Amino acid sequence: MEDVLKNLAEAKPPAPEVDRDRMERDLARIVMLPREKPARKQFVRRFAPLAVIAAVIVLAVVLLPAPPQPVQPAAPAKWWHALSRQWSLMMVGDPADPYAVVIDSKTDRWTSANQHVTVLQKDGQVSVFSLDGGNEWEAAGKPEAVPQVGGSRLVRIGPLKPAVQKTDVSGFQMSLHSQVRFDSLDSLPAEPRELRNALETVVGADDYRVGSLAIELMASNVRNDQRRAAFELLESLKGARSLGDVSVHEGRSGIGVVVPAPATFQFTGVETRLVVDPETWRPLVKKDVITSAQFGLPAQTPISEEEYLLLEQVAFEPIVPQDVPVNAPVESPIIER
Repeated sequence: MEDVLKNLAEAKPPAPEVDRDRMERDLARIVMLPREKPARKQFVRRFAPLAVIAAVIVLAVVLLPAPPQPVQPAAPAKWWHALSRQWSLMMVGDPADPYAVVIDSKTDRWTSANQHVTVLQKDGQVSVFSLDGGNEWEAAGKPEAVPQVGGSRLVRIGPLKPAVQKTDVSGFQMSLHSQVRFDSLDSLPAEPRELRNALETVVGADDYRVGSLAIELMASNVRNDQRRAAFELLESLKGARSLGDVSVHEGRSGIGVVVPAPATFQFTGVETRLVVDPETWRPLVKKDVITSAQFGLPAQTPISEEEYLLLEQVAFEPIVPQDVPVNAPVESPIIER
């Protein structure tokens, strides 16, 4: 064993010579080389500013009080808008040789649950209507006001001034001149006999008054099944009869019913005819006609008419003339002598 160790010691290579100049040169070269930065440190240094900014934003969102929410506007009121055109005849002049004038205008009605807005005498006009072409009026010198036949007043010829009326109501009012109001139209029955009973509680058991209220109901904001019940109620009135299919203005058509009507101020033998759309049961035209010749007018001549131009629910406020005072006295075409 000692011989083996001795041999290994003798076989050990000689120590290399140290070249100090070379070592110094290599060391200087290593020191001058650029140092490689770890990838993690490069990432941190590069994105650290962005991380700080993001943290500040998060803190601002979390800690600062939330901005006040914008106030939501209230839902617009729902109005029932009914636009109709109505005209009526009035006999004037010499009772021995009378002639007629036509009082013609439109009515704009806006009804909500607590307010009623009406524009009266819109586009209104009183003009001469005569089978003789107005010769009687011309022969009288074309007066601005002519006397009623059978009455104590005068009728003014010419344009009508519009009027605006607003009323606060509780419940639903049928029309401007009606005192009948309902807390809810939805609660009215959709069966003819039950509907008649409901209407009789407010206008009595008079056929014509019940029928008139049923017609006003059909022009109001009710359901189609309620309108149909009102139409069938009209058909059930004493003396009523069906007209079948009827053509009306501007190419519209519907189904009609006739009910007896009381005498008017100047005419007797009157009946009311109503034509409705058979799909929606909304009224199209209501007219009063005479059943016999009177004042030179032949039988079946209409003496008044209301054409329903618009019946719709809208969300915008009523449109009224801006230069017309609200709730001022209405300038009627009928004046005192």
